[in-house]
Amino acid sequence: MARPQRSESEVEAFRETAAAVALEMVEEGGVASLTLRRLAKRLGCSYAKPYSYYRDKSHLVDAVRGQAFDRLAAFFRDYPGDHGSPYFGTAYLRFAFENPEAFRIMFALRQDYVSESTRAAQQRAWEACSAPIRELVERGHLEGDPELIAHVTWAALQGLASLALANQLYLGKSVEEIASGMESILRGFLPGVASRRLPWTD
Repeated sequence: MARPQRSESEVEAFRETAAAVALEMVEEGGVASLTLRRLAKRLGCSYAKPYSYYRDKSHLVDAVRGQAFDRLAAFFRDYPGDHGSPYFGTAYLRFAFENPEAFRIMFALRQDYVSESTRAAQQRAWEACSAPIRELVERGHLEGDPELIAHVTWAALQGLASLALANQLYLGKSVEEIASGMESILRGFLPGVASRRLPWTD
């Protein structure tokens, strides 16, 4: 007897549930603890079922990464406080330290496979994270391309968060001290400052 065809909504519902549970597993034991068989056991389904939804572990990791990026987007949307200049950095670092395994799977793992849905989740996260920078530019508090300013700030924060999570800040400066020093990055985009040419560019 032929197996009944799953509806598109049923497929999507299972994928969403499975990805959420897989993210929980990663948070509990790291990405090394994640396998399709262990996921099936956690879901209470047959070992074969996840394989009909995910080709291999890289596809499962991709789904988890998408869930993590959507969590980051929600975190920024719900983060309290005025969207002033410290907002971007404070929120980003707090997310990293409160969600270390999710953060690692988002940024520390090589992305050999990236689905369209995960690309969309990455874009939603970027839109939410960079919104404070765009707002500062629109208000006239910063000057320049908001996408470039957001990327420069993000690169610095990403480096700081990654070093801190890897316990590599051993040269005498704390996360708090370095984060406060990052204000100078945004000062470089203050009106009138961003248009100045640096001596070595002439």
